[in-house]
Amino acid sequence: MVRAMAHRPEGGLRVRCLFLAGMAFVLALPGQATAAEPARPNVLLITIDTLRADHLSSYGYHLLTTPRLDRLAAEGVRFERAYTAIPLTGPSHISLLTGRYPQEHGGKVNGQPLAEDPRLVTLAQILQSNNYRTAAYVSAWPLKESLTHLDPGFAIYNQEFNRQYQLFNSYRSAEDVTPLAIRWMQERAKDSPREPFFLWAHYFDPHKPYHLREEFSHLKLNPGGTYQPAPLNRKMADRIRRYDTEIAYTDHHIGKLLDELETLGLRESTLIIVVADHGESLGERGYVGHGRQLYDNIVRVPLILSYPATIPSGRVVHQHVSLLDVMPTVLDLLGIDFPLSLQGKTLKPFFEDPSRQRAGATYFVTFAGKNWEAPRWLSWMWYVDSRDRLPLKMGWVLEEQKIIWTPRSNKVEVFDVAKDQKEIEPVFLGKTKDRYQRQVNQLLAWFKATAIYRDEPSPLKKKDIEILKSLGYVGD
Repeated sequence: MVRAMAHRPEGGLRVRCLFLAGMAFVLALPGQATAAEPARPNVLLITIDTLRADHLSSYGYHLLTTPRLDRLAAEGVRFERAYTAIPLTGPSHISLLTGRYPQEHGGKVNGQPLAEDPRLVTLAQILQSNNYRTAAYVSAWPLKESLTHLDPGFAIYNQEFNRQYQLFNSYRSAEDVTPLAIRWMQERAKDSPREPFFLWAHYFDPHKPYHLREEFSHLKLNPGGTYQPAPLNRKMADRIRRYDTEIAYTDHHIGKLLDELETLGLRESTLIIVVADHGESLGERGYVGHGRQLYDNIVRVPLILSYPATIPSGRVVHQHVSLLDVMPTVLDLLGIDFPLSLQGKTLKPFFEDPSRQRAGATYFVTFAGKNWEAPRWLSWMWYVDSRDRLPLKMGWVLEEQKIIWTPRSNKVEVFDVAKDQKEIEPVFLGKTKDRYQRQVNQLLAWFKATAIYRDEPSPLKKKDIEILKSLGYVGD
């Protein structure tokens, strides 16, 4: 196990430490467990990289790809329309663990870490200050502590990648992560059974290059499945097949982690959150990957919560929600007050009334920088931007309407997601239409209200750039 140490400017680190010291005193007092008061529930956060919602059998896929996650969804609540804030691994996880948009926390592309600001406190820091034992086991290079600054708050931040992609050891598989997480839970159950824990297990496998997992290559049909992809060619069909086996493989190893939770007698006292950082385009619209588009196959993700003591079983919420809502939901369920405002909102009201309407739009954004766009003489920088430069794309969903704006081409796409779930027939709005300006004004107002930070050169080293390039995050 590895405790990663962040390397940051001393001034910013000192400010954050002073803030956290004060916050720990304020937050920890009401959360102290006594002999007469049971400890708060454990929190198990499972994040799955590159997992689009419509390829889970519980979300209607025609194959039984995720029997263990399906069972978990039946035991808790499943959010049918959850959206990532940004379809990139590092920035999305920072948003998940801070409850803030990328333009608020500073991580706009892979390699840009959480900004140094005492207002930017992570879920791990809050739970650690409330006497939680904490550990993270991440599986991919974009989540390295030096590239995210997500390690504060975790007593253990394990990033020992042992799998080779091209020339680099840049990730690890589900079969590597689950045993580590299980061993840590066993040690906690033995050494400190009354102290709650926060465990984050990250699984990378559905990401490219889509290994074919032979043992999961003959998946059964899902009797309740309504969605079956229509590949455009044999290459896309093979890609989908490999992707599905990766999902089933990951589900299998997550099942082992959940089984151990049962064996240790911790299932009833553990809040489980399963979520993806983003989805994946498998060839639709001629595009393979993620990061540069905001269509539903890339920004709509699975979100499942289960906690028998509080969350009713078998609930399905059809209203749109955001990954930014996860952090405030966890704090609400744990009864922890947080003194600073977050963009996300607690999802607890949806547990009681799944038909509850979402107040306001759910936003998502993506920034240029996945493919190399800077001159080669600036290659020592990862990405430089300012608050005045607009994102590559941004959009929102409100009830049954979804908007995607591409500022560079002055194009707005409007979708009726109730009638056109695959987003095949958009209404295109040009600058000459009044409706175009109304939609653009709303997106501009949202972005300018949340765009806090000017970008700075990130701490990327040559090896970081080469590994991110090998994973498809940086082009030549």
